[in-house]
Amino acid sequence: MTGLVLLCRFILSAILGGLIGIERELHGCAAGLRTHILVGIGSTLFMITSVGVATEYSQLGVVDPSRIAAGVVTGIGFLGAGAIIRYGTSVRGLTTAASIWAVAAIGLAVGIGMYTAASITTAIALTVLIISRIEELSNLKRQGKQLSVELLSGAETNIDDVKNLIEVYGGKIKRMVPKKEGEDGEVKYVFYVILPRFYRTEVVFEIGSFPGVKEVHWE
Repeated sequence: MTGLVLLCRFILSAILGGLIGIERELHGCAAGLRTHILVGIGSTLFMITSVGVATEYSQLGVVDPSRIAAGVVTGIGFLGAGAIIRYGTSVRGLTTAASIWAVAAIGLAVGIGMYTAASITTAIALTVLIISRIEELSNLKRQGKQLSVELLSGAETNIDDVKNLIEVYGGKIKRMVPKKEGEDGEVKYVFYVILPRFYRTEVVFEIGSFPGVKEVHWE
């Protein structure tokens, strides 16, 4: 295999992995552009090395060229697991973990010279990610509502804690308005939130468990 062929394979792997990485990067995922590119070119190198070892030492007996590549499939699971976050009853990062796994497969395909298969897989993966994002945004826009949170005076919980929790559940805060301040220093905030309906109960429960939260409910 010539140096030019090797270079072309690594460049193609970086491009295909980068396309998926950009989509993840634009949506603030834990594994973004650089991670996906590195996974892609790393998988390509593993595949090229696997084939090279089998070719180089074929005279010594039967050598399985898929052994190193098979290790990538197993090992990439540990990297993908790092992108998965569990917060309360919600689990996030599964799609990013799956995209890392898919990029590893694309890198292996490029490494063995299956350019068409790798390109088609990339196109399908991007289509799925983009369509799912459009559907998610469409559902969110139809489910906007007001979340009322009342904090006791001197509460350890602050507004940033509430905002972070809503974002962890995939919600979008359009704006936040302090509604009133009681005689005892209690402050009521109303968040104009776009959040999937099936997460509303969990959000109320989680915020209600924060120290210093007197009352929380959807209006």
